[in-house]
Amino acid sequence: MEKIVLDTAIKFGAGRYRQGTGILEVCGEEIRRFGKKAFVLAGPRAWQAVRDRLVPGFEAARLDYVVALYTGPCSYEAAADYARRCRAAGCDEVVGVGGGVIMDLAKAVAEYAGVGIVNIPTSISTCAPFTCMSVMYTPEGGKKDCWRFEHEIDAVLVDMQVIADCPIRYTAAGILDAMAKRIEIQNGKPVMTLDDNKFDLYTAFRMAEYTYDVLEKYGPRAIEDNRRHQVTKALEDVTFINVAVTGVIANITKSFSQSAIGHSMYDAVRTHFTREAAGALHGEIVAVALFAQLHYNQLDAQAETLRAFMRGMDMPLTLAELGIQPTEENLKVLEDYLIDSPYVAPGPESLARLHEAMYTMQ
Repeated sequence: MEKIVLDTAIKFGAGRYRQGTGILEVCGEEIRRFGKKAFVLAGPRAWQAVRDRLVPGFEAARLDYVVALYTGPCSYEAAADYARRCRAAGCDEVVGVGGGVIMDLAKAVAEYAGVGIVNIPTSISTCAPFTCMSVMYTPEGGKKDCWRFEHEIDAVLVDMQVIADCPIRYTAAGILDAMAKRIEIQNGKPVMTLDDNKFDLYTAFRMAEYTYDVLEKYGPRAIEDNRRHQVTKALEDVTFINVAVTGVIANITKSFSQSAIGHSMYDAVRTHFTREAAGALHGEIVAVALFAQLHYNQLDAQAETLRAFMRGMDMPLTLAELGIQPTEENLKVLEDYLIDSPYVAPGPESLARLHEAMYTMQ
């Protein structure tokens, strides 16, 4: 089954989106739409997982290519280095193959090299394949900033069997990262109305409500199908929402305002607890931070339902499960980082609510 959406000049994400079974075999002809020689940037495990199906399609399409494997963080230094390699090899299209870090790095490499980008995700743990932005880190792995791009991604190509064969942990993390949009857009507000918000943000919120409801209903079924390595409607629908729909939500606001305390907490963890939480996925960190976000939104009543949902998918529920001991000192480090973010309003009531929120992650 194939889905193609959003072929538009408006910068919503990918100019072309293909999702279905047998996609790896046709990636060569898809990439040839945009270039004649591909600079394939991949994670070693991701390349190993797709190579035998991907390469014959490249050869059948007469697509020339070079492969570069990468295991570090998405940094400006790495992006500039691989962009030089891309240009030196005479490549005219970057192709990212892997998870969220590789997706972001491939976009940054393409930006530096002045060529287009095609992303082939091997998990649905984030919407990074689709969004017109890369989260950039220091070479040591600390959060630096976000690099927003003023053009679409050429294409996102999602092979469902690859997703079905991916460990369920990545699918679960992607589900929570997508659900986070609805909770974070409400930042500090128990109720959202059009009268009180900009039209783009309110539109993103209504889309996020829809995705939250669908993922809450069908996410657990998709996880079980993923556990059995079966491509089913539930897994296809969750994949489409995790990557494409959530990517559109982020792109509507250029990744401003659709993330708040949840993603700022992720930034704080990557910056100050880089080593301790090195094994935690993006969506896992954001998910734990959603308990703090719900308290800040004055929506504590929703926390237990969310906690039960996460528990059913074997997601971490506390900072300690992420590798961070919730000591007073550590909580203050995270709280101070959030206070300096644009998502915490000044004033004693807001700051008191944030302080209380930190203890919901214990």
